[in-house]
Amino acid sequence: MLPLVDASCFPAENVIRLNKMPGPPLIFWEVDCQRDFMLPSGKLYVPGAEKLLPNIRRLTDIARDGRVLLISHGCYHTQDDPEFKSFPPHCIKGTPGSQLVLEALTDKVFTIPNEPSATLPKEFADYHQIHLEKQTLDIFETRHAQELLDRLPKGAQFIVFGVVTEYCVRLAARGLLERGRHVSVVKDAIETLKREDGERTLAELKALGAKFISTDEALKLAATDHTQFS
Repeated sequence: MLPLVDASCFPAENVIRLNKMPGPPLIFWEVDCQRDFMLPSGKLYVPGAEKLLPNIRRLTDIARDGRVLLISHGCYHTQDDPEFKSFPPHCIKGTPGSQLVLEALTDKVFTIPNEPSATLPKEFADYHQIHLEKQTLDIFETRHAQELLDRLPKGAQFIVFGVVTEYCVRLAARGLLERGRHVSVVKDAIETLKREDGERTLAELKALGAKFISTDEALKLAATDHTQFS
């Protein structure tokens, strides 16, 4: 895995700047694409998740090419994390299982630990990927998620993908929707632990205003979107 950039030494006062051309900005939002979830050898493997890897790579490639900003987040637990009362131990920080799969990783990543002293990058345009660390299911319970969202364009389209549909994908998409953001979920780049729970989640998100698109449709949106981060 490529090293993530330490987020401890950059001031956070600058708001993202955009060179606007036709079309709203597009932001990809990648949920928990870590080895313990995505691979059959993982501690909390989501059956079938490895089949998503080609589509996750295609979506991440758009960020690698600088066409969109990729926001990602993952679980980074301690050995005795309270979450392990509900789920088997997984994604313990520093273990191979906590690492993002290569398909979900660009080569210009700025990581933001869930610590009071961490800050956001001064210039988003210096990176392809902003990566948030979390210890709970809901990304918006972390210290810096709202601050990050506040620096992103209000009219942006958020394209959400990853795992698990009924847990962290649901909470990420719902959190964005409840904060007035436009959300599309990539239906062939998400996976569920229980099919019926996943179906209920998709119905809930649809009722809240989410749209559902394919990877091909997401890539087509990126191809026609001309807004660049700077």
